[in-house]
Amino acid sequence: MKTIYNVTKKTIAEAARIFGLSKETAANVLIGRAHQAVKVYTFDSTNRSEAVYDHYPTNTRLIIATNGAIIGVYEIGKLPGSNRSACELVRSTILRGLKEEYDRLYSQWMDVEVTFAQTSLEIAMTKRAQIGETDDVILIQNAKKLSDLCFENSKRHKERSKLHRELIELERAFVPYL
Repeated sequence: MKTIYNVTKKTIAEAARIFGLSKETAANVLIGRAHQAVKVYTFDSTNRSEAVYDHYPTNTRLIIATNGAIIGVYEIGKLPGSNRSACELVRSTILRGLKEEYDRLYSQWMDVEVTFAQTSLEIAMTKRAQIGETDDVILIQNAKKLSDLCFENSKRHKERSKLHRELIELERAFVPYL
């Protein structure tokens, strides 16, 4: 059974620019290429919900989500915005720089994840301590502690979401240099 693909408007515009296709035919051409493409890389930062596929006969690289959405298109072996092939030295230097930045961001993200998990555990333990407690002073202390912990966890959640979005963008930046 063939996968049913759909193409985003941004990808259609990009395909028209890169390959000189009309916007009317770009979607059908990309869908045809997607059916014949070979999977080469899976994004870790999107929980493996997006992957890179190559269609070698036309030198087309596609980013496809697991729901069948074609969300990106590149020309294999070309730098974004460039009409000539990148030399291997430039490619490896850029890829190495992206990898270092990815590792740094991933480490930050994991630190925030650990802090978030620790605070969540402390919230659960505080809520558990409240069960059956009859002393009003302890209940008030626990309520204050819960309020502080929930506020802290809210900040951590926003921070980890921001870092996660940055990781996804950086991982997508890898695509032309794979």
